[in-house]
Order: sequence, then C-alpha cells, then structure tokens
Amino acid sequence: MTDLNAAAKAFHLQADFCENLGSPFTARVLTVLAADIGAGGVIANLVAGFEEEPVAAALALRVAGALHRRALDEPNGRLGQLYATVGGAGPDDAALQAALIKDIAENRSHYDTYLEGPPQTNEVGRSAVMIGGYLSIAAQTGLPLHVFEIGASAGLNLGCDRFFYRFGDEIWGDKTSPVSLVPDWHGGLPPLHADLKIAERQGCDIAPVDIGEHENQRRLESYIWPDQPERLARLRGAVSVAKELGTRVLHESADVFVENALQNSAPRAVRVIAHTIMWQYMPEDMRARIEDAIGQAGEKASGESPVAWLRLEPVDVKDPPSLRLTLWPGGETQELAIAHPHGASVKWL
Repeated sequence: MTDLNAAAKAFHLQADFCENLGSPFTARVLTVLAADIGAGGVIANLVAGFEEEPVAAALALRVAGALHRRALDEPNGRLGQLYATVGGAGPDDAALQAALIKDIAENRSHYDTYLEGPPQTNEVGRSAVMIGGYLSIAAQTGLPLHVFEIGASAGLNLGCDRFFYRFGDEIWGDKTSPVSLVPDWHGGLPPLHADLKIAERQGCDIAPVDIGEHENQRRLESYIWPDQPERLARLRGAVSVAKELGTRVLHESADVFVENALQNSAPRAVRVIAHTIMWQYMPEDMRARIEDAIGQAGEKASGESPVAWLRLEPVDVKDPPSLRLTLWPGGETQELAIAHPHGASVKWL
C-alpha cells in the first residue's frame, strides 16, 4: 500500500521536474492531482493500492500518461478539450481539476490498467546526442557499427542514422526524413565528416514495445507531455522509420543480451553497447554483470574488431546526462557531451 503523503510528495516532485523541462501543463496537472491526494479524494483512492515506491516507479507519470491517453482516444471528449495535442486549450485550475477527477472517477478501470506498467517514452530527441557518439566511433575506427541498445523500449533511437539534424549552423543526415532534430547546440561539433554505417542494429528491453500494434504506439504517444507537440511529431516519424527498418527489440534482460551480443567477435566491425537514461534503474548486480561482460570483450578487442560502450547517463543522479564513450583496444573513456535529458540542448565538449 502506498503512503499517501509520499505519493503526494512524488507528484509535487514530478511537477517541478516537468516545469523545469518545459512542460508547464503537465506540471499543472500533477499539482492538481497532488492536492486531491492530500485531501483524500478520488486520486488518493486510485493510488492507495499502488505497491511500488512512488518516485522510483514514476507513479505520477503513469497517471499523467493515462490522462493523456484518454484525450488522444477521445479528442472531442472532456479531456480532449483541454489537451493541446488534440487541439484543446488548458482552462483554469478549478476547471482542470474538475475535469481530471471526473474522468478518473468514471473510467477507473482504464487508470488501474495504466498503473500496472511503467512509462515507456522512448524519447527520440536523445538521438541528437547519441548520433554524435556513433559518428565519433566511426571516425576513430573507420569501421561499420553493430549497435546493441539495452533498455531500447520500441527501438526508435536505433534508427538515428536515418534522421535529419541541425547542429548550430551545420546539418547532417537525410533531409527527407520524417524526423528532424534541431537541438539548442553549444560548443564544438562531432565529426560530421565520418563515414557512419550501422550494419546491424538490435535492442532489448524487459518490456519491449511492439510498434506493429496500434495500441502500443498509442501508449507511447500518451507519455509525451501534451504541451510539447514537436516531441509527439518526432515520435510518430521515428515509428515510421523503425517500421521501415524492421528494427528488432528482444524481450530479454540487459545482462543476458549484452553477454550474447559480445560473445563472438565481429570481424571488420565495431560492436557497440549503447543505452540512454536507464542505468540507474537497473539492479546493482545486473550493472556489474554488464560491466564485466563489456570489460572482458574489451580485453579481447583488436583494431579489426573493436568494442565500444556508448552511454548517455548522469554520472550522479543529480547531474545532467553526460555522453561518454569507452573504446577498446585501449579502454579509455572520453566525455563527449553534456545534454538535456530529452536531447533539447547539447553542449559538445
């Protein structure tokens, strides 16, 4: 059972996070919900039976996603009139609170179902950071890449080489791509001249999202913050790219996936283990097994068959994400960039 004071605090914390990351509407929604929890209302009843730790399990985002899903499914309905992604306009807090609480009260089974699974955002904007890492690997090795992403969700970022980018005054990628990423860019540039070829791409996730199913695609969309329509457009574009590529995401634990990916050498190719904003959520023993598998493969790496570990993760949970690359032979770690968690801004080092 969830402690309601802890739940209300979790909603306030997430509201502050959303406000700081450019989603004032989501912040308003979560603040309204937190007040109802504190008052012992409908939302308190909804979350009372939640058995996980509310902050770690992103309880607030689960409820926010469930609300957005209702708006997406019924654009002319009660919530659709409030959510910008379907043409609505946010009302004052009193009207917003009334609409949210009434919808949850009348559609309880929908909300209960959403609380059962973790948010799956598959943030496409992170490709604006990761692509620089892949270009760096290509420039330093001169070889094609075999990319293995852990925590890949629907695998949308595995198609990053098929997107279009603008980095300050420079551009890279396919101008006809349905995904265009224009982060607020600072500092230098990745090696845009590099001959990047991703010869193999594969992902894993403990709860992979099959984008061939409309229900799954809509669920991904629901976790996009509704006052950030450009993120929703990128998501939909990336889904089309992933379908064209036939991207595979295995239902497998990250440690087993990494061990299998690195078991055999790849002549004339770089094996790349990649991940974004997921490391802190894994058990410590699993992180240790992954590090051991990468390190052992790195010891056997050669110039003909290098191994790379590319990750966009905060060094400390309170720090902004850092893009770091460790490349074998050698095993030296390079810090390439500091970035916004959604890739909205990038400082290339």
